[in-house]
Amino acid sequence: MIAEIGETLSDYSERYVPSPFALALILSLLTFVLGLAFGREVASQPVMVRAGTLADGWFSGFYGTAGLEFALQMCIVLITGHALATSGPVQRGIRAIAQIASRPRDAALVVALVACAASLIQWGLGAIVGAFMAREMGRAFERRGQSVHYPLLGAAGYAGFLVWHGGFSGSAPLKVAEQEHFVEDIIGVVPVSETLLSPLNLAIMSTLMVVIPLLFRQLMPEDASKMRAPEFEDESSSREDDETENSAGAPALQLIEGTPALNIVAGATGLAFLGYYFAGEGIGGWHLNSINLLFLTLGLYIYPTPSAYVDAIRDGVRGAAGIILQFPFYFGILGLLKASGLIQQVAEFFISISSTTTFPIFAFLSAGIVNFFVPSGGGQWAVQGDIMMQAARSLDVPVHKAIMAFSYGDAWTNMLQPFWALPLLGIMDLEARDIIGYTALVMIVTAPIILTLLVML
Repeated sequence: MIAEIGETLSDYSERYVPSPFALALILSLLTFVLGLAFGREVASQPVMVRAGTLADGWFSGFYGTAGLEFALQMCIVLITGHALATSGPVQRGIRAIAQIASRPRDAALVVALVACAASLIQWGLGAIVGAFMAREMGRAFERRGQSVHYPLLGAAGYAGFLVWHGGFSGSAPLKVAEQEHFVEDIIGVVPVSETLLSPLNLAIMSTLMVVIPLLFRQLMPEDASKMRAPEFEDESSSREDDETENSAGAPALQLIEGTPALNIVAGATGLAFLGYYFAGEGIGGWHLNSINLLFLTLGLYIYPTPSAYVDAIRDGVRGAAGIILQFPFYFGILGLLKASGLIQQVAEFFISISSTTTFPIFAFLSAGIVNFFVPSGGGQWAVQGDIMMQAARSLDVPVHKAIMAFSYGDAWTNMLQPFWALPLLGIMDLEARDIIGYTALVMIVTAPIILTLLVML
């Protein structure tokens, strides 16, 4: 029954779901039209002036420093994560885990479990580990001559983005734990012990860690004729050619590029700084910049020479193409939403129909809707956090519950918004339409579970 529903939604998505870049363009145009027609902040202006104001908002978001900085951070975490995931030790670990599954259904369960666990540690890590776990699982079944539905493995590898905001890299919970955060005058400093480590979050997180893998297990088709096999290229010859090419050059250059000493010294320096940094900052220091330095440092240790690490980084650059192209458009959409006032209007509407009991539900739904237009947890919190926290205070809703309702709402619609799947799609050579049908079903099934726990606990 569940597998049949998944197959139906998958067929629908393969026919009608646009590419991620086409979706970004469609959402940009739709947001401009909605802002022009309904934006409260520009409603009193003449139409041409209104259009100009919105265009300025889009431009400031598109070329804004914050958006470009975040896009570069994303590229670095993706590329360095790719290098880690393709290193010998990590690949051996992934292959060992892939051998655990002997049946297609178990394969989907293992991939989803690993992806969710990695995303709870850090969402960038989850993006890479989930993708490579899914790809290696497909290869393991191919080597054994067994059938497995490769797109479903891809969907399972993306499942971690449903739980990431409740993990150690959750943007909103980590932001409110900082001194002098932008809503401190409303809610004060909220430690992670009250959000990420609260009984509420632990209950939601542990429930999803059970439900999501089991759901993907049930989605795997039983009929081999309905499975789509992976198509892998032989990478060994090209990698050997690269190594032969890189071995050429002057003897002095070979000595520099081929010595492990540079990697060891640079890696030791990075680890020493990270130890000093986290000793002072604690878990609050766990953010994109620190994880990028950690990934870079670990890569220096795992790869034997500078030239080997450069080759691994070069291999990962291709997967960052979608982020470089699309992320400015989504920050442009954020600029449109802010300039028009639509983002505040959406939040205020849900707040106006809320009570103390129902506020977590509507906060969850509000965050889910906005995330579809602005797939950035940190950027979304920056524009929605103030009004949500004011409403939580006025309705006497516990602050930690409001924050976690927002966090899971933001993560929830990632299953329908394929932006964060771009690294996985590049690594696995899939299209967004190949996985969205399955992830959409997971989104539908998990919503009532999350909402029930938000209301009851």
